[in-house]
Amino acid sequence: MSCHISMNVRCLLWRKGVPRSGWLAELARRTGLPRARINSFLNGDTDDAALEQHEVAMLAEIVGLGEEADHLRHAGYALDDCDVLSENLRYLLNSLGRGGKKALAGDLGVDPTTLSRWLNGSFVPQTSTLRQLVSNFGLPPNTDLEEDPIFLSAEPISATERRSWLHGRIEDLQADELRALYPALRRLLEER
Repeated sequence: MSCHISMNVRCLLWRKGVPRSGWLAELARRTGLPRARINSFLNGDTDDAALEQHEVAMLAEIVGLGEEADHLRHAGYALDDCDVLSENLRYLLNSLGRGGKKALAGDLGVDPTTLSRWLNGSFVPQTSTLRQLVSNFGLPPNTDLEEDPIFLSAEPISATERRSWLHGRIEDLQADELRALYPALRRLLEER
């Protein structure tokens, strides 16, 4: 399945400064497409071939490509001049709560100033440290932080983000929705 358009749109939205939490709303508002279709597209669940030409043209307009909509179809177009490792590190380290960077440095066996050096690009983590980061953040084991642009993921990637996402959705539930979901959640969580 080819999802180059999705990746390029996410990257161009990111470059425009649209926060990840606003991608769905921004595209829904500006295209008028159903939220479910946009969500599927953003998550990379919609093959490029399934997008109609007028949809691609709308997406290109939104991300500032105007008449150059065909650029969206090219693999990695928007990532060409992007340092994926630096952006991934920034994304992961900025997702840590208060005291998180110091704790992470301890877990990795590095000085906390090393994390700052990673962020400013003066030092690159060793391959073994990158594998530790993948594990510490609860990322899929085959994640390559140098190549996989996780900072552009529409879905929560790390265990911390997933917990935060779940917590937020549970907090937003109406009382009757919570009452209906509670038995299933209770069973699921008690089985652990």
